Amino acid sequence: IGFFTAETYVPEVMGTTGGAATSLADIFNGMVYDSTFLLILMSSILALILGQEFSYRTVDLEITAGHSRKSIFFSKVITYLIAFNVMAGCIREFFRFGFIDGGNFIYQAAKAVLYSLLLNSATFFIAIWICFSLRNSAKAIAVTAVTTFVLSLYLGFGMMLKFPVAFLPTYQIREAVTSTAIFQPFPILIGIVWVVTLLILSWCSFRKCELK
Repeated sequence: IGFFTAETYVPEVMGTTGGAATSLADIFNGMVYDSTFLLILMSSILALILGQEFSYRTVDLEITAGHSRKSIFFSKVITYLIAFNVMAGCIREFFRFGFIDGGNFIYQAAKAVLYSLLLNSATFFIAIWICFSLRNSAKAIAVTAVTTFVLSLYLGFGMMLKFPVAFLPTYQIREAVTSTAIFQPFPILIGIVWVVTLLILSWCSFRKCELK
């Protein structure tokens, strides 16, 4: 998806005030900055796939085969987070901008990947928690889509109307990629709080749920 949408980040990087892209680093940061719609879509797909493991009783078979709930839980969490955090797209603009700013691009890409892994995972954990709580594919998709869409609407209108939005991982992603500093304590803190809280809630739901 990122590969096919990379062209849209050339005229306006990071919103209407960001200016036109002048390098691959701009394209990369622009994609990370404006990833809200993709997060809604990818979270819904995550809910679909993980939810089917409950609807099709795959998890039940894994427990019957002798795997512990802890190993099943963490293997699925790690696998899904890795799979849904893969980023690509700026490669499409390589021939337009070249690779003359190699050092700066690597720095910007490393910073964006670091904060995306943490803060996007916080958003994906919403879908994971919902799946482990509802254990039904159709319900998980519906609730995940509505939840992430409402949070996205709140982010958009909240930034415009000056509502408190700093607690949202999607807002902190924007703050992280627009800053020149690689170490930013507040985005890291927000990401850790969301991930740890949703991880605990997900594990509690899965640990106590009835599976037959």
